[in-house]
Amino acid sequence: MKRIIAFALAGILVIGVQSPIRASAVQQQKDEMVSIQPIVSVEELQKQGEELVLPTRMSEKNTNGQMDKQNQLSKAIMKLLAEHFVKTDKVQGGGSASYIVGPSASGDFFYTPASTAFVDHGHVGLYYTSNTIVESVFPTGVRSISANVRMVEKGAVVKSVSTTSTVKRNVANWAYTQIGQPYSLNFMNNRNTGHMGAKNCSKLIWSAYLLFGGLDLDVNKGFGVYPRDIRDAKQTTFVRQI
Repeated sequence: MKRIIAFALAGILVIGVQSPIRASAVQQQKDEMVSIQPIVSVEELQKQGEELVLPTRMSEKNTNGQMDKQNQLSKAIMKLLAEHFVKTDKVQGGGSASYIVGPSASGDFFYTPASTAFVDHGHVGLYYTSNTIVESVFPTGVRSISANVRMVEKGAVVKSVSTTSTVKRNVANWAYTQIGQPYSLNFMNNRNTGHMGAKNCSKLIWSAYLLFGGLDLDVNKGFGVYPRDIRDAKQTTFVRQI
């Protein structure tokens, strides 16, 4: 099963190989995937992904619509993953959460170990108020939940963003307006998708701070914004460990 999922995830990277994305960008995308799933080498990931390439390949000279094609195939692959895992509810999480995250200041966020489709990348949620969290979870989408009942894994942390209280308030308020938006499994290319509509947990916080604080909370500026990127962003400070 894990190998099947690896094929699907690797296929997204191969989109870049078969489309006219510059070589350095393709390599960056590969390295990003390997960095969150280190047991898979770049070579193995490439080999697995090539098995998913469609028979008709794009010309390397044809640059028109390359991002649309990449996004469309990414979404198609993720849709297949969602259809498979929605029956088992095993796309996000996968651990035995047993700690209550507890309250923190509005605009803060928590990070907890978690996984999507067997890829260990973590999960983040934003504090709307000291006791209310806004987060995007599979398959529900963006929701609110009490910080006094939200369970997290061992090793979870709460962090603050270094900005003004006004920015934090605007960020929290916007995130709250996103409640009801669906979950997006297109996490590997989410920097290039719109701020409105479907989004995963890291995209919710990343978009909020980019739109209302001009802060790019993506530590490596890769194709995808992962929860670990939010956690490790230089504009964040440690509050407490859970």
